[in-house]
Amino acid sequence: MGEAERNSGPVVVKNRDIPKLTRMLYAVQDVSAAEQKRMWQQDRLWNMTQRITGMPGGGGTVKGLEEDLAAIEEIEGKYETERKGYIEELLEAEEILNGIPYPKMRTFVTMKYMLGMNRKDIMERLNMKKWAYADCCARIEQAEDMKHVNWDEKYVVKD
Repeated sequence: MGEAERNSGPVVVKNRDIPKLTRMLYAVQDVSAAEQKRMWQQDRLWNMTQRITGMPGGGGTVKGLEEDLAAIEEIEGKYETERKGYIEELLEAEEILNGIPYPKMRTFVTMKYMLGMNRKDIMERLNMKKWAYADCCARIEQAEDMKHVNWDEKYVVKD
């Protein structure tokens, strides 16, 4: 187990792309939660409409409709703002990943920094030894950004 994984504090890295990639998982979770809240509010509005229009089981009277519609519109606005931010972060992460020339490095970066997988699973799936994992982490974390990582690919075709 590496020194960074033993400590619970933040890992200091030079690579400015790593924090951008690690935010992706949380952005996806935030947007998913907003979508669930939005769907709940839309279902709630449908149920209120049944009450107002005198549908079976409804009372046929207005019960705070204006407040509920305002709440739904507010949630829609927040959802749209979060979605736009998520799209910008996603495009930035996609650009970073597409800039990585080696497939194994791209997979390693995705597993470690975007999906937050643990060391053992990454080593098992990529068939790596402890020293190779530690070397990959050091190379990636100490580079200026993903484009400047000194990566040793096993097989390279030269033109």
